[in-house]
Amino acid sequence: MPVQSSFGICQLCESRVGKGAMLAHLQKCLAERGGSKASPALLIRAQAVGAPMYWLCFAVKPSATLENLDTYLRGIWLECCGHLSEFYFILGEEVSMSKKVHAILDEVGTRINYIYDWGSSTELVVRLEREVVAAPDKRVCLVARNEPPTWKCDECDEVATMVCTECHSEGDGFCCPVHAETHECGEDMLLPVVNSPRMGVCAYEGDEGEEGEE
Repeated sequence: MPVQSSFGICQLCESRVGKGAMLAHLQKCLAERGGSKASPALLIRAQAVGAPMYWLCFAVKPSATLENLDTYLRGIWLECCGHLSEFYFILGEEVSMSKKVHAILDEVGTRINYIYDWGSSTELVVRLEREVVAAPDKRVCLVARNEPPTWKCDECDEVATMVCTECHSEGDGFCCPVHAETHECGEDMLLPVVNSPRMGVCAYEGDEGEEGEE
């Protein structure tokens, strides 16, 4: 089991803030840094299904589409092999990527589901948390992220740096640098431990950088 943290890091001021207090902090922080360019924006949280320790908060411009959000989620959290992805409502109805985010998440508390890769799926819930005043420099701008969980090596008490793709589905397979060399599945099956719900799945090795569009 990971050593979990209920804290996240504000990307605007680098403050360490509890998950429950982060939304209020961001509302204030965004307004203070928006200056004369501040205008209405959406504060959205994406959280991994079944792994609530992984979450991201975004400031989203009214012009942003679900495709912009999909591109960003892939770049920072998911992309490994160019798998398909989809936004959908709870009853399974697919939502077009061309839709504006504010047209789908039109009231505070509204949520939509998201899936990346139908083979080895990573699923998220995306929710409109607040309407804010902000000046994001991109259509989708990361404003907060969960503090990385710490995973322990299966064989000892050291911090794990690698995880086995074969064993990870059973919740095992974490290795420190020493035990990575002797893991029974072989070093070819190991991937780096990263701050993402995609960790240990398919060929995911970490984020590709922020992919938000202007």
